[in-house]
Amino acid sequence: MRRLAYWFIDMFQRRRVRALGQRVDIPPSARLLRGFSVRFLATPDERNYVSVGADALLNGSLIFEARTGLVTIGDRCYIGANSQILCRESITIGNDVTIAWDVMLYDHDSHSPDWRDRAKAVHHFYKHYGTPECFDTLDWSNVRSAPIVIGDRVWIGFGAVVLKGVVIGEGAIVAACSVVTRNVEPYTIVAGNPAREVRRLLPEQISGV
Repeated sequence: MRRLAYWFIDMFQRRRVRALGQRVDIPPSARLLRGFSVRFLATPDERNYVSVGADALLNGSLIFEARTGLVTIGDRCYIGANSQILCRESITIGNDVTIAWDVMLYDHDSHSPDWRDRAKAVHHFYKHYGTPECFDTLDWSNVRSAPIVIGDRVWIGFGAVVLKGVVIGEGAIVAACSVVTRNVEPYTIVAGNPAREVRRLLPEQISGV
């Protein structure tokens, strides 16, 4: 019975994805769970925004706050419940990546460091929130962004945050509730806020690569 329920959820999600047309490319072998969604807060262009590899298991949200952005997810990836990928530039996830629940990947700062720009943004939301032009006309000119790249075989623990411009090397592990603000070396474990290296993986833990 549970298998049948998952099948119905997957079929429902695929119907929603098909409605997005060429903007989303997800192969038949990927499984779409109840929490999966692709949200466009600004009116999207007629182009590809999401590309997913084979045998992925997706239960998180992909959110585009502007007309820009590209999310690429590799083969055999898992994205857990309530995780959010917010993209304005690009977020690339390699193969065999495990992303736990409540993880956030954020490739931009959301607001300008200048309080006057933030005040203008709040006024803009006050006037337009809930209308189609709200995000279509939002001024991003002073909001910094930079690509996020997550290498193959990375594990990101629950509640972790990965911020703009970060490259997480192959096979690295990000401990639960960490905040990653700088690059992570391959096959290392990082933890904390800001995340720092706590140890390197042993050779037997990376054998077979």
